[in-house]
Amino acid sequence: MNFNLSYQINTVLWNGTEITKRNDDVFLSNLDILLQCGIREVMLSGYTDAEKSAFDMLKETARIGKILRSRGMKAAQHHGVAPIYASLSYDQKEVREKLKRSVDYTANLNADVLVIHPGHIDKHFNTTEEYIRAYENEVKKHGQDALIDANAENLNAAGQYAEQSGVKIALENMDRFVPMANIEILPELIKKSDSPAVGFCIDSGHAHCCGKTTVVEWILRMREKVFTTHFHDNRGVRAQALGLESYIVPPGIDEHLPPGFGTIPWVDVIQSLRKIGYRHTVNFESGPWPGMSTQAGYEAAINFWRTCEYYAELKERM
Repeated sequence: MNFNLSYQINTVLWNGTEITKRNDDVFLSNLDILLQCGIREVMLSGYTDAEKSAFDMLKETARIGKILRSRGMKAAQHHGVAPIYASLSYDQKEVREKLKRSVDYTANLNADVLVIHPGHIDKHFNTTEEYIRAYENEVKKHGQDALIDANAENLNAAGQYAEQSGVKIALENMDRFVPMANIEILPELIKKSDSPAVGFCIDSGHAHCCGKTTVVEWILRMREKVFTTHFHDNRGVRAQALGLESYIVPPGIDEHLPPGFGTIPWVDVIQSLRKIGYRHTVNFESGPWPGMSTQAGYEAAINFWRTCEYYAELKERM
């Protein structure tokens, strides 16, 4: 069985102050190229109330969704990076409304899944260090269990809302990049959310470059709750080299290479997806192969993946 494939296309920009729209020309050109390669699904990112915006997101997401439908295309996922909780010293009502609006943006984009980061607090941070300090202060004041419970309750409310729109919410294994995203806490958070619409996005790059758990081990742990993927490659600097308790990951190791340019065992990954009965679209958080035209690069990337699928099936028959 070959999976449906999807590639990321950027439609917005972050200029350090606010979210702005990109020029349509590049977006439309990329859609044309993907269609010529037989790809009818895309990953869109950045429609979120976590930061200031220069435009009306409800109107803009509806416009983008209309463009996709007019070409016989859809969004496989929306990487929304929505906040999941506010400081536990405050009411959670506003952050729940932001989560629900992120679901609305996702539905407008005609996307199946809203992907968000675990433990994303409703506050702007300039550095990872600021984010970690805020998290540690919350744990010190309220305790880790209370923090998980609050996040789970907010996700449950958002999950109930998402079900009405036919949207699923997937939390990404960020592993050592942020708290609450490792193999110990993230599955507990998903379970406590107690919503059929809340599950996982398996990010291959995070697991491979800085996780304690391999990509295959993550997939087998997530099982039927894997709603979507962020597949990209890297050369595999592992957690053992980073320090067991560190959240500050050295820059440059999350390379976001196209599959085939790093050291992830993709045939094994495909076999694990088949083992758990994964039937959703495979989304690549990476671009075409470099060193050639954009269309030729996408064709090379697709051919590599199809070859991996072929060998995965061949190994299963042996």
